[in-house]
Amino acid sequence: MNIDDIVDRLARFETATAARLHLIASENQMPADARLPYVSAAAVRYCFGSAEDTHWAWPGRDELAELESVAAHAIGELLGAQHVNTKPVSGLSAMTVALSALAGPAHTVLSLAEADGGHGSTQFVAHRFGLNWQPLPVDPATMGVDLELLASQARRTSGPVLVYLDSFMALFPHDIAGIRAAVGEDAVIHYDGSHTLGLIAGGAFQNPLTEGADSLGGSVHKTWPGPVGKGIVATNDPNLAHQIDTHAAGWISHHHPADVAALAISTAWMTAHATHYATATVTHARRLAYALAAEGFTVCAADHGYTRSHQVWIDIAPTCPADTASRLLYEARIVVNAIPLPYLPEPGLRLGAQELTFAGLDAAGFDELAALMARVLIHRDHPEQVARNVADLRIRYGIGDAAAADHTAQEVLRRAWRQEERTS
Repeated sequence: MNIDDIVDRLARFETATAARLHLIASENQMPADARLPYVSAAAVRYCFGSAEDTHWAWPGRDELAELESVAAHAIGELLGAQHVNTKPVSGLSAMTVALSALAGPAHTVLSLAEADGGHGSTQFVAHRFGLNWQPLPVDPATMGVDLELLASQARRTSGPVLVYLDSFMALFPHDIAGIRAAVGEDAVIHYDGSHTLGLIAGGAFQNPLTEGADSLGGSVHKTWPGPVGKGIVATNDPNLAHQIDTHAAGWISHHHPADVAALAISTAWMTAHATHYATATVTHARRLAYALAAEGFTVCAADHGYTRSHQVWIDIAPTCPADTASRLLYEARIVVNAIPLPYLPEPGLRLGAQELTFAGLDAAGFDELAALMARVLIHRDHPEQVARNVADLRIRYGIGDAAAADHTAQEVLRRAWRQEERTS
C-alpha cells in the first residue's frame, strides 16, 4: 500500500459515486465550499474553551472558536433555539449527550421501539445508562403515538419521565401537543430530528420547540446538508442548556473543528436557501411517492398521503426481495436502502428526496426517476440499458458528473493554497 494507490482508490470512488443518483434517506451532499475545512489546519487542531476564552490551553484557536459560536447562533436562528451545543460528533453522540443530560437513574425513558420506527441504539444506550426504558405505544393505523395508551402508561409510571422521540423512520410529524398532554408538564420531551432537521429549519416540517418539546437534537447530514462528523443539541430552557453543556463536555473532548467549520458553511447555505430547499424536498418526496404508485409500486401510507417528510417507503416484497431490488437498481446507477420498515413482514425500500433536491432535480425529474425505477423492477428491463437513461437524466440536470466533481475538488484545493500563500 502507498499514498498513490490510496488516492487512486479514492478518485475511483469519487468518479463512481458521482455517476449515480442517490436516494438514501440518511445521506446528503454539502455545499462545495464546506469541503474546504478538511484541507485546512482545522482538520488537525484541537479547539477548547469558547470564543471569549481560548487561551487556557492550546492558544491561537480564536478563529475556530468564533466559527463555532457563529455556527451555533445561526443554527439557533433557523431552529428557533436560544441555545445550541455543537459538540456532538454524530447523531449517536448527540443522542448520548441528550440521554445523559436529560435523564438520571430514577428516570423512565419512553421512546419508539425499533419495530415502530425508532432508532435501535436508543434502547441500547438507555439500558447501558441504567435507565428504565419502555416503548412508546403506537397505533399502526394512524402511524403515530397512541395518546390514550400513553396517558395510561404515564399514570402507571413512578418517578421522572423522559420522552425521547427518535423517528429513524419519519414519514409524518408527531402530535407533540398531544404527547405533552398525555405525559404532563413535569415530563421532559426530547425530539431527535436527525432525519428532519433541515426540513424543520426551512419551515416545511413541525418545529418541536414551538410545539411543546423541551429540546431538539440530532445529526446534520440528512436533510440538513452538513458534515457526517457533527451533531447538535438545542433548547430554549437555560437549565437544560447548562445540563447539556456539562454533559457534552464530559462525553466529548475533541469535537472536530473542521467539521464545525463545515457545519458553519452549510448553515450559511441553509440561512440563504432553507425555505426553498426544505419545501421543495417535501414536495418532491410526495411527487415521487405518487409517481411510483402510478407506476405500479406498493407505496406505504397511501391512506395518509404517503409522506410529509423527505422519506418514501415502498413495500417491494410483492415484486421481489428488497436486497434484490436494491442490487438491480444499483446496477442501473440508482442507489436506495433495503431496510426493515414498520408494520411490514418483509424488508422494503426507504427512499429520500433530499439529496437529489439539493443537487437540482425538479418535480418532472422525480417523475422520470420513478419511471426508470419501474423499468428495472416492474418491467424487468436490463439494468445496464436503464443506466444509460439514468446517465442522461443526471447529465441533463447537471447532477454529480465526474468532471463537475473533479472541478469542485480542484477549486477547493486552489482556494486552500491561495489562502496559504496569503498567510505565508
